Amino acid sequence: MCYSAGSKDRENLGLLLADDPRPGDGDFLLAEDGAGLVGTATIYPFHIWVRGGRLACQGPAWVGTAKTHRRRKIDGKGIAWQIMHEVLANARARGQVLSALMPFRGSFYEHFGYGIIEQRCEWTVPLSLLPQGPCDGFRFAQPADRPAVMACHQRAVERGQCDIERSLARWEHIERNATDGFELVDSDAPGQPVRTSVFYNQFSVNGKDILRITRLATDNYDSFVGLLHFLATLRDQFHGVQMTLPADMPLNWLLTERQIPHRLVNHAHPEMRPYTRMQVRVLDHMRLLNAMHLAEPARGQLMLAVHEVEGHVSKLRLDFDAGRISASATEMTADAECSDVTWAAVALGELPAETAWRLGLLSAHQPAIVNLLNALSKGPVPFCEEYF
Repeated sequence: MCYSAGSKDRENLGLLLADDPRPGDGDFLLAEDGAGLVGTATIYPFHIWVRGGRLACQGPAWVGTAKTHRRRKIDGKGIAWQIMHEVLANARARGQVLSALMPFRGSFYEHFGYGIIEQRCEWTVPLSLLPQGPCDGFRFAQPADRPAVMACHQRAVERGQCDIERSLARWEHIERNATDGFELVDSDAPGQPVRTSVFYNQFSVNGKDILRITRLATDNYDSFVGLLHFLATLRDQFHGVQMTLPADMPLNWLLTERQIPHRLVNHAHPEMRPYTRMQVRVLDHMRLLNAMHLAEPARGQLMLAVHEVEGHVSKLRLDFDAGRISASATEMTADAECSDVTWAAVALGELPAETAWRLGLLSAHQPAIVNLLNALSKGPVPFCEEYF
């Protein structure tokens, strides 16, 4: 009633939800109006890594209102508003530090304090532009590689920013449904450590076959370059490759044609499409900040005021020292202030504090305060391989 084109889709939607091992008992919400169902949401319990800290995170998904009740109000509130109110109450009751989602419309979720924290870049590159070199370690994955593939992904999650762990059941779910492509690994032998794992399938555009990388985890830069070398060997069979990378990875600098053209050209060239995806609501500021291991040490103190959508202000004292933050509640006058939407992006490293300050999204009494908050954006930018 919320998503499908017709009743014919009901069975497939049910199978899709039932097949996913991530939600369990108590993770499905139904909204009723009298005897009728008018809305729903699914809640995924996750663990997310933020600057080297592992935190409990809620993942709302499948938030929807029945087509017959869109923009209707019950007891003075919209159905989706009431659903999200219950979703966030559930996260707080479970002690989850963050609530992360992948929105259908970001402005809707800003009403609940969610800030955009992830910018992604979809690259489409002709294989003729890829660097050529050694790639002897790349081969098709075998069942004996599964533990090493999982370990490689976990290392990438812990070293990254805002990526989400996968359970064994989730890995089995992925493998069970991965029938439309092939999995490659960079490894010396089955059962040995995996430096890079990648899953790809293919599609066609204007009669040209394109490789599409849908999963990628890499242990080091050299192995990623080796992947580009491997893909270059397929240039007689495929025209190009499509992959999505973090915004701080300038792939064009590894290509033989680095220009991303500003006008129509006839020669082979890379294309890049930036887009945003994940939004996050910070539910426990102190636990978030206290868990972080900053990429660069900073020293100093500031008082921060975060204006929450519910109408109250979260006031925090932040002490920076030796790459860590000690956060505690305070009633002292704030040195810096912003909304919860802006704070999510600043705290998680998507939006440098200095940029937020220049844009008028964050107010601060002096530049030194802004410089201190800039420490939050040092290191990898937010990027999540999991989808929900």
